[in-house]
Amino acid sequence: MTAAARTFHRSTGAILALMLLLQACAEAPVPKPPPPASAAQQCLNDLDARGVEYLAAAVPASTAACTIDNPVRVQRESVAFNQPVLMSCALADELDRFIREAAEPLAEKYLGQRLARLDHMGAYSCRRETGQAGRWSEHATGRAIDVSGFVLADGQRVDVVHDWRRAGKKREFLYAVAKRACDYFSVVLTPDYDSHHYNHLHLDIGRYRLCTA
Repeated sequence: MTAAARTFHRSTGAILALMLLLQACAEAPVPKPPPPASAAQQCLNDLDARGVEYLAAAVPASTAACTIDNPVRVQRESVAFNQPVLMSCALADELDRFIREAAEPLAEKYLGQRLARLDHMGAYSCRRETGQAGRWSEHATGRAIDVSGFVLADGQRVDVVHDWRRAGKKREFLYAVAKRACDYFSVVLTPDYDSHHYNHLHLDIGRYRLCTA
């Protein structure tokens, strides 16, 4: 075999090997990307990523109207709670964002203190709204929470019932908190709304829109 023939033979072999390699690559199955997390799982993932302390929870409801979507029992968010509270994951997620992005900076601005604790009067409650022709409350689906006040890092308390109408920095802080809450929640009800809310701020992520701050 001449040198030219040997060169041709080697070149042909290399081309054939390359073609076989390309064919094998083309026929190899492409790995499928992992399926996207469901909305419910993504919400839990978001809580985990921000270090929210919670437990997956069952709903002790006696009626279908009081079913919580993706229920969690929250023990702590960016600040401590006065007691664990049952709510929907969606509310827990929005509440944590609100505390981090709004309530904590406002405490620093108006009171020169960090927040140590959020005090609440509960979230989930299988009941109807007062004075709304029997309409189910957002509490019935774990999409509302009643915030009664805050505790500062030095132990001082800021209570809605005592400080909402008393002139001073605490009142200014509560007013600012309520106003900013309207950027995060669908409904914000304050003591100025009616006598039923004299001692708390009602925050919910329901389908209606109302800001009374």
